[in-house]
Amino acid sequence: MSSTSEKGHAKNLANAALLSSYIAQLSAIYKPSNPLLSPDSLQSLYNQAVSDQQAVYNTLPPYTLAVDSREAVFAPLSKKVTKLRKVYKAISGVTPAQVEDFMTLARKLKGMRSTKPAPPENPGENPPPQVSVSQMSYDQRTAGFTQLVEFIQSTPNYNPNETEFTVATLFAERDAMLQATQTVADTYIPLNMARTSRNRSMYLAENNLVDTYNKAKDYLFTILDANTPLYKAISKIKFKKQ
Repeated sequence: MSSTSEKGHAKNLANAALLSSYIAQLSAIYKPSNPLLSPDSLQSLYNQAVSDQQAVYNTLPPYTLAVDSREAVFAPLSKKVTKLRKVYKAISGVTPAQVEDFMTLARKLKGMRSTKPAPPENPGENPPPQVSVSQMSYDQRTAGFTQLVEFIQSTPNYNPNETEFTVATLFAERDAMLQATQTVADTYIPLNMARTSRNRSMYLAENNLVDTYNKAKDYLFTILDANTPLYKAISKIKFKKQ
């Protein structure tokens, strides 16, 4: 029910408004014994659901922008690591062992293996399952980048003239990653709370909008002739759990 698409929820609300309009036109004969199906009760349910859905609309854009911003912050990371490898190899006195240590950290950031997985012993057999070496979540990539920068910082003679490769710049980029991920978390919390409230009023509460409006439809079918255009029009109004 926390789908990225809000179309289904909006459709339920639009159909609730439409059914309420029909009920208003039938006020002379619409007299359910269940007080939860009264026009006032239905209107109250609708108003609450509209308010809850509007809260989702209000909190979704900041979250979407935060996700896009984080993606932009992390997008250059792989290319940056490739450049850093070349810078690192050019350091005076750096050893092959140090370069290999650098590459081990870099491969984790890129989700790469140092060697290809071994093929199955028998060609007809499926290859054995491989444990993923990918460290591609945002938290893991940030941690991996931090390890790489700390490793670079500990390397003697690492003192590039280019600002983009200095330790201070690299740590600033790491801090930007941390902040971008934190902003996503900060904006997700109110969105998740809004969706929870919306889902409760529309689908999960004992007297939720979808179930109650479906009951109102059922009642309408008991007082309308099935052969009338009005009956057929109301029968096309659908309320679905999302």
